[in-house]
Amino acid sequence: MPHFKAKRGVYLLVLPALICMLFVHAIPIIWGAYISLLDLNVYTLAQWTKAPFVGFENFSKIFSGQFAVGAKYLRSIYTVIIYGLVTIPAGYLIGLAVALLLNRKFVGRTYVRGLILLPYITPDSVAYNVWRFIFQARIGLVNKYLLKLGLVKEPLIWLVGDRALFAVIVASIWKGWPFACLILLAGLQGIPLELYEVAKIDGATPWQQFKHVTFPLLLPVTKTLLVLNVIWNFHAFNQFYIMLGSDPGKAHVPSTFILQEAFSNLNYGMGSAMSVVLMGIILILTVFALRIKRGAGHES
Repeated sequence: MPHFKAKRGVYLLVLPALICMLFVHAIPIIWGAYISLLDLNVYTLAQWTKAPFVGFENFSKIFSGQFAVGAKYLRSIYTVIIYGLVTIPAGYLIGLAVALLLNRKFVGRTYVRGLILLPYITPDSVAYNVWRFIFQARIGLVNKYLLKLGLVKEPLIWLVGDRALFAVIVASIWKGWPFACLILLAGLQGIPLELYEVAKIDGATPWQQFKHVTFPLLLPVTKTLLVLNVIWNFHAFNQFYIMLGSDPGKAHVPSTFILQEAFSNLNYGMGSAMSVVLMGIILILTVFALRIKRGAGHES
């Protein structure tokens, strides 16, 4: 009690923030979890307070594989995993290559460093709409150059069907690599130059310097960057929604499929159950990320 009195002023200062967090985060999460246990759909929506309580039936439909909606949701998780397996390594490698170049001294380096952030700071609504135009079947630049080079005989449809995921992946890599570059460049600037001098005296080639000095010392930054990217990729939404619309078809990811199931099909119970599953996955990844970050902190 004396401890509380001593810090009463501090508690009063953070109280408004805690109340806001309660209304903005805690209550919606608890309410969403409760709705996931209801059969709340277009037929029961009129009297939603009396919607049938079905327990874990919605979760059973997701994981049993016997229902089309569950199978589609699991496929959307598979799709986002494929999306992450391509975009994360590609963004990292491009970011690392550019960071290594920008870590060298040359005229105009400061301006180039600023310019590489252009894709990252461009609003999603602008960037992905531009890429949507680039991948248009009839007027898009991709088909224009493919036809000009003779690689295809007729315009390809990029934003529907099997190629839709590829189009989003290309746009996401373009949008995301500058962030990886920025983080890795900060890591590179923290490596003592004396280590490279010693390596040169020992006769190490540039590749050996990268292998034995640069990459090991970038590992703490790399681990944090990769795990954060995994979490962000799991709730990817803007790029899919802007480029492919509200029904991406085979390119559905969990966020877009939840939107469609809950707000287009008005199946709020199932949509909430899917949201709870997605939140559980992201929570596990977050705990994993914190453990990695703690390990990275010890290594650094």
